Amino acid sequence: MTRRLARLAATLIGGSVALAACGSSVGSSSGAPRQAGPPAPVVGFVNAMGMEQAPILAAMRDVHSVLIDGYRFYRGNVDGVQVVDVRSGEKEYAAELATTLLDTHFSVRAAILTGTAGSRNPAIDVGDVVIGGFVVDKSSIHFHDRGYLSPYTGVEMELTPRSDTAGGQVGGYGAVGPTPADAARYGSGPSAITHQYVYFEDLAAPRSLVLAALAHLPTLGATPRSVATGDPSATGSIPAEAVVGVIGSANQWTEPLADQELQNALYQSDAGENEGMGFAYANAQLGVPSLVVRGISDSPWYPAAYDGVLAATRAAEVGLAVATHLPRVIGRAPVSLADLGRQTNAARAGYVVAERVELTTTGSVRAVQFATATGKTVTEAWPFGSEYEPSAGTAGG
Repeated sequence: MTRRLARLAATLIGGSVALAACGSSVGSSSGAPRQAGPPAPVVGFVNAMGMEQAPILAAMRDVHSVLIDGYRFYRGNVDGVQVVDVRSGEKEYAAELATTLLDTHFSVRAAILTGTAGSRNPAIDVGDVVIGGFVVDKSSIHFHDRGYLSPYTGVEMELTPRSDTAGGQVGGYGAVGPTPADAARYGSGPSAITHQYVYFEDLAAPRSLVLAALAHLPTLGATPRSVATGDPSATGSIPAEAVVGVIGSANQWTEPLADQELQNALYQSDAGENEGMGFAYANAQLGVPSLVVRGISDSPWYPAAYDGVLAATRAAEVGLAVATHLPRVIGRAPVSLADLGRQTNAARAGYVVAERVELTTTGSVRAVQFATATGKTVTEAWPFGSEYEPSAGTAGG
């Protein structure tokens, strides 16, 4: 979801209208869904806003709904596959809560978040789709007073036996908490560390879901150059691409390219949005395989370019293709850096999350320190500064 979508919220088509338009029947009820026997497995969809939810609902048949803690869950089928869809609302916390309700009230085989995002890579244009191999919280930044940046510990998670965080980069571990027996003296000395309380710098998608997306990609078509650039006089079109990349998520919106460069130096993102980490966090903690799919609606390299409907529709098409072609057994092996598209920022830089970003006296990026795929820590001069200039966009031809 992008900030421009928020401006359109008042005019979005409601879920019931979209369903009526597609000829689906909708019943409704309140409370938790009632099951006769073991719950039937479903594919769960989460969308932040109505524009992003509409193409999922339009594809569903035999639809009914249930209201759970204020969230309306639509259940139906797509090509015979049982699916459940919920509109979470904007930002990480809303997405995390809706996803938690989804995972704990339904038997979710896999969860998919589809919607829109802004490009954070000059080679990724409006109309393209980014399949999230990794999700990072790009707002988790420690601005040191000595001229450098580092990750701010990562997202904290209490692991359980069913949690699935394979492939996630660990930034550290937390302390064992107090108990009634030691609460009076807790904190007066060093605490024991537990590996059940983990700080994650990123979360990785199951490779099997990413491969399902790539193997069954729908035909995305082409994007008019006038749409990709925001220039009504531009002619021709650009073939739309789907790329496995990194989703940069945060409860913030960043417009200046110079600030995006700082964020990307630390967290190598290809798409910027507001809900992916909350969604991925809830699924990882609860052990539900998940995937974030984002259509690119806008680009800082072309400030006048925007098409939210096109982006939401293409992301939904990819997400639905995954849902209807899930492997019989969803493997839990995670995506690795080698699985990312060659044009992605992380693949070219050699890392997803840096350990340290050195700044010049004027605040621009000078060098980055990161761990290589073999675990070796290296420091390299920052070579990508020219890509964060308005002229670096590739959609203009």
